[in-house]
Amino acid sequence: MTRIALIAAALAVAAFGLFALQKADDYAGVGAGYMAKVACSEIFLADRDALAVLEGEFNDISPALERVRLKIDTEARTVTGSFLGVGRAEAVYREGYGCTLKRGAVDSLPPLAAVDDKPLPDAFQGTPAERDDVDYAAVEAALNAAFADEKAATRAMLVVKDGAVVAERYAPGFTRETPFLSWSMAKSVTATMAGVAVHRGLIDLAAPAPAPEWAGEDPRAAITWNDLLQMQSGLAFSEIYDDPYSDASQMLFRARDAGAVAANKRLIRPPGSHWSYSSGTTNLIQRTLRETLEANDVGYHAFARDSLFAPLGMASAVLEPDSSGTFIASSFMYATARDWAKLGQLYLNDGVADGARLLPEDWSAYVATPAAASDGFYGAQFWLNHPGTDGRPKYMPGVPDDAYLMAGHEGQYVLIVPDKRLVIVRTGMTRGIEPMPAVAPVFAAVYAAVR
Repeated sequence: MTRIALIAAALAVAAFGLFALQKADDYAGVGAGYMAKVACSEIFLADRDALAVLEGEFNDISPALERVRLKIDTEARTVTGSFLGVGRAEAVYREGYGCTLKRGAVDSLPPLAAVDDKPLPDAFQGTPAERDDVDYAAVEAALNAAFADEKAATRAMLVVKDGAVVAERYAPGFTRETPFLSWSMAKSVTATMAGVAVHRGLIDLAAPAPAPEWAGEDPRAAITWNDLLQMQSGLAFSEIYDDPYSDASQMLFRARDAGAVAANKRLIRPPGSHWSYSSGTTNLIQRTLRETLEANDVGYHAFARDSLFAPLGMASAVLEPDSSGTFIASSFMYATARDWAKLGQLYLNDGVADGARLLPEDWSAYVATPAAASDGFYGAQFWLNHPGTDGRPKYMPGVPDDAYLMAGHEGQYVLIVPDKRLVIVRTGMTRGIEPMPAVAPVFAAVYAAVR
């Protein structure tokens, strides 16, 4: 009996050791994956100096990241990382698709043709005003304040009025040609892709979203496209980024199929009854959109390029996929400030570009209509500016209630203001403080300066 007990104890210790090693690998893999992915995209997609990326991109996040070691292979265009020898992660760059974290085999993807640029009209040269409806001095003062705030760490500001650039500025190391990471601004791109599919009769917002995991009598089969777009699916999902074991962290930096993470979550509330922000929901939309398009013989990987980026002249736009080949369009898209502005302008124009309708009529109104359970602050993958019924102030004092925006981690914004035909793009690395309180006064000052 003693021998049996010793063997059992040894097996238990071994099992615990394997479990602990797996947990350590998961923990380290998130940090290493985050750094490898971001470094790969910033160096090979955004074409930034590698030393500048390594020295400036990962500060003030977590002391643990200081233990991650990155290896950059410029010939293979890969970045690998590990945390004290565990949690190895590798990101690989592919032309037209940016960088992908390798999780098992990386699916091959069809080549994508380049998109021709369509420049925005330039109306700002730092000289006397060329428009009588813009107070250029006030706009300049607002930009001066934005770039003087070191904590806000603004990287780009672009102001577009009636489709023309009236102000534009970049921090050192960034230019008009620099593509900027979207983080969650990509969610609004997902909504736009869904809008194109609605316009073409490929999806019905009121119809159930056909995830294969929900076949048969599964109660999740009642979740509609609209429920997903408005973040009211009822699915469990932990949107926590300082926890490496959270759904969001594992999805972005450890999962092979990002959309499957949300698809496999349990239903905890009736669909449409509760609002809960979920990047998993957006990636589930992308995966379901891919399956829908391919079932209709529509090429998924060229869909955004052909239906949005090319008509808008967004030559810099790149959506980055997971290892299964589905775009992680909750978080990973790159585009220049001017190309982000073109997408905002499409919404000001109610989905029409160069006389061609890309989105359904009133799609702009749809994405800017509050989700029923959101208390007025979220539409369909866009953030809104309505005050709450319980006294919650609106996000941007000094900007109208009907303004709406694409918004991403660390202060990435495309603000759309219909009443003055205004689009404002702001990118940055705002860490240690909440971005919107730092950026909102700049938005308000620019809004006041445009008549």
